[in-house]
Amino acid sequence: DDDLRAAVRAVLDANATTAGRVRVTITGGIGPLGSDRAETRPTVLVASAPLAPLPATAAVARVPWRRNEHSAIAGLKTTSYVENVVALQHAHEQGASEAIFANTAGALCEGTGSNVFVGIGGRLCTPPLSSGCLAGITRELLVEHLDVEDTDLPLDHLHEVDELFLSSSTRDVQ
Repeated sequence: DDDLRAAVRAVLDANATTAGRVRVTITGGIGPLGSDRAETRPTVLVASAPLAPLPATAAVARVPWRRNEHSAIAGLKTTSYVENVVALQHAHEQGASEAIFANTAGALCEGTGSNVFVGIGGRLCTPPLSSGCLAGITRELLVEHLDVEDTDLPLDHLHEVDELFLSSSTRDVQ
């Protein structure tokens, strides 16, 4: 949409951002408080911030909470970050910089802001979208260009993997 592109360009120009993050948030617009929605135009918010380079490696911690792959919002990027905030705080308390979740079936799902890939037995695997993980842009590029299997991997079997890496638009591959 041309209006959205113009809004993003205006925010980038106003902040002289050459490398960073852009967050576009689209809400249901002006409406009643609560879960009901009114028939109004959406409200669009555009924000940007510089992005500090990340280290080449990251420490990850498993969290005891699980992603619900059956949820109505599974795989959607929403503004409901509370679960990620709590999980990331738990990871920081463990000395890690990222937290990874299992889903309700106990299979590897995703990180708080990343997709997860594992090397195991000569295969490169990532959880399938049906696990409840976000269909990340960098994940899609890796799946498209590498020989990657969508595989359910029990989180309890992470000690068996040969390698693990994270991907996201801001992490690239870490």
